[in-house]
Amino acid sequence: MVRLGLFERPLGPGNYKCPLHSEVNGTAFSMSRCNEVWLWKCHGACNSGGDEVTLIERHLGLPRWGAMRHYAALCGEEREETVTVQHEQPRAVNYPPDIRTGSQVELEAVSSQRRVDFWAVATMHQNGVLRFGTVCGHTCWIVTDASGKCAEARRLDGAPFSSVGKLAGRKAHTLPGSVKSWPVGLSLEDRLAASFQNILWVEGSGDLVAAYHFAALHGNWLPVAMLGASVKKLHPEAVRHLKGKRVRLVPHVDTAGKLAMENWGAALEEIGCSVDVFQLEGLRRLDGRPVKDLNDCTELDSRDLGEIEALLK
Repeated sequence: MVRLGLFERPLGPGNYKCPLHSEVNGTAFSMSRCNEVWLWKCHGACNSGGDEVTLIERHLGLPRWGAMRHYAALCGEEREETVTVQHEQPRAVNYPPDIRTGSQVELEAVSSQRRVDFWAVATMHQNGVLRFGTVCGHTCWIVTDASGKCAEARRLDGAPFSSVGKLAGRKAHTLPGSVKSWPVGLSLEDRLAASFQNILWVEGSGDLVAAYHFAALHGNWLPVAMLGASVKKLHPEAVRHLKGKRVRLVPHVDTAGKLAMENWGAALEEIGCSVDVFQLEGLRRLDGRPVKDLNDCTELDSRDLGEIEALLK
């Protein structure tokens, strides 16, 4: 029997109302068993099908690895079927149990908090780079990607995380198991990232959202972020994705940010990337304060708008 939490009761072979869309004319969804695996097929508007994990992917908007976690949690000890996924790579991150896609209200909250265009946030969401879940007891937005190697959470209300034990108060919380040498955003679903030749390289989750904001007007740039200035080496698997790419670095306007970008730039040049740097020094915000990072450039003084136009040329 199928127990997906999407229906009022466990399902066996037969026809049902499809949970993926509103179907007016009766049943449009069937379940069948083939070679010990439960399969589904929508005969209505979806016109699609697959196994139980695929159904969770479609219904909850999760990546494959997230759907597998959800499936395992739903099945528990009563699971009767085993789902085998080929070519799944080990994941390092310990994601929250309720990791999920966000609602429009939550996407709008991120857009407002980071002062970026809504469609930039929606693009991150569609690419699987932005997810939501409960971290340290708070509803959070989480930047990650299809690799599952690194993730960072920020509170949806914009407040910092409180100190706990030896862990000091912080504006961003790196999820346990994260491998911080991985450039977040580099691995997208369906190998989409491979089609990008230009990489916009930033530091931190806030600047990753800002990078999507500016890249939204230029479809040939892929934003990625290193989640920590102290990281010097690049993940060996990331090297394979980056070879031969054009990479533009956007350092924070501080000593740590500049040193970090110098280290990453040198590592990128060693693997054959064409590297250049876009400097933010001298730019001013609307309130007159100096820009300290790319996210500040979403509120740029009108006198400096011409400078930021060169970011993605």
